[in-house]
Amino acid sequence: MPSIPTITAPSWPTKPRRAAELARVAGLVLAVLVLEVVLAHSVSGPQIGKIVFLFVGVLFVALVFRFPLATALLVLCLTDFVFYPTYFAHQVGPVSVRPHELALACLLVVAYAKPKRRTWGGRTGTALLAFYAMLGVSSVLAWKGGSTSLSDVFNFSRPLFQLAIFWVIVRLFPGVAERRTLLLGVAVVAALTGVVAVLTSLGAGFGDALQAAGGQTIKAENGAEGIDRVRLPGLSAGYALFWYVVMQLVSRRRGNRLVWWLILGGISIDILVSFNRNMWLGVVIGFVLMLIIGGVHVRNRLSAAIAVLVTAIALFVAFGSTSSSESVVTPIVKRGETLFNPAKTSQESSLQARFKETEEAWKTAQHHLLVGVGPGVSFGVLDQELVQSGGLVTGLRRPPQLFLHNQYLYLILIAGVPGLIAFVWFLVSALVVAFKRRPRDPAIGACGIGIALVMLSAVVAIYFTVEDMTAVLGLLAGVIIADHEGEASDGESSGLLA
Repeated sequence: MPSIPTITAPSWPTKPRRAAELARVAGLVLAVLVLEVVLAHSVSGPQIGKIVFLFVGVLFVALVFRFPLATALLVLCLTDFVFYPTYFAHQVGPVSVRPHELALACLLVVAYAKPKRRTWGGRTGTALLAFYAMLGVSSVLAWKGGSTSLSDVFNFSRPLFQLAIFWVIVRLFPGVAERRTLLLGVAVVAALTGVVAVLTSLGAGFGDALQAAGGQTIKAENGAEGIDRVRLPGLSAGYALFWYVVMQLVSRRRGNRLVWWLILGGISIDILVSFNRNMWLGVVIGFVLMLIIGGVHVRNRLSAAIAVLVTAIALFVAFGSTSSSESVVTPIVKRGETLFNPAKTSQESSLQARFKETEEAWKTAQHHLLVGVGPGVSFGVLDQELVQSGGLVTGLRRPPQLFLHNQYLYLILIAGVPGLIAFVWFLVSALVVAFKRRPRDPAIGACGIGIALVMLSAVVAIYFTVEDMTAVLGLLAGVIIADHEGEASDGESSGLLA
């Protein structure tokens, strides 16, 4: 059966890079290195380190201007891979400098100075700008009012900066091939994260190092052995792009599917070993949405794939169970069973704590609906931390909790109701554009479903204010709007460019 035309299906580059371009880049790098060697021999004292860093910075900016697509991929690799972005931070005085933020800032400069399409994303971009404005007002009022320190305001606001990759996408990557490459690169990184996650879950020796770098590695519940819960930053990209990857498989002939099968396998494993019921449920809801918006061809193929998957699972349970495989499957099955027992799930301590923190935070939000209390400001919820001395627990302290699992309520706290409305409009407007696209493109629809699933999970999970998720949300919204504006202005269509 012929493949479904899609403008977001990644394609491999067909033209080799010209030798002249490579020569110019190599010449620039060599010139900078020679200059640094000369400086190293002619300048003495501690200032040489600063000079070298200066020239490295100049070289980096030059490379950003020359290779914006590669830089965008670098930003997403730094936010959504096995290490949490802060792992690469470097302390400069009171400020923690993070490479992915510097790279994104350079990309925004390029997007402003040398755009390929002069647009800011229409209503979607305006909504994002309005949200930033409300966040800024709330932050200034909180700092000036003495509610929190400037460092807390800055640090609790900065993860939202990654949403600005939206403007990079719509202004610098109007071409279909560039967006294909970008989505493929992020999908590959997400799949590689899944490989690392499953190895860690099964007892690989680098679990402690990843946990120290910002990932989560926790023993499975109920005393289960053989598999741990692992949640690495790249899980966010895998969750948001899951159905996009599925659509690449559905829309291709057999000979072109191997890479996408490998990517889907890595992402699926990552979601499984995360033990994240929000994501498990989200994948199921995404399946229903794809059946609704995907058309007859997509529905037929998805139904057949689900039938094969269910049959394979049944055969495995009936004939393929061994002691080693049961130690892996049993904890996942037990975790999944709780989805069908809402009464038992609602009694879990983690959910009870979230209900309680939401109740307390709402009491504060009711009195600050216009501008909120600001990021980094206490809103009445206290955390619990053990006090240790010499490796021994000496007490318990209760510092203010400055994050909230209910992200919609948290947005009210940090930016007021107007900020919440602007943020939701930013995502919903992109989602609506994806679903209303004509001619219909299942891959673009899958990008919209990725946004919808993150929005759904954000009721009980921190998905709007962490760098790994905000970067992906900005990416998906940017791809959708860039596709829409390209079709409107240039006459792009899936049939023309597939």
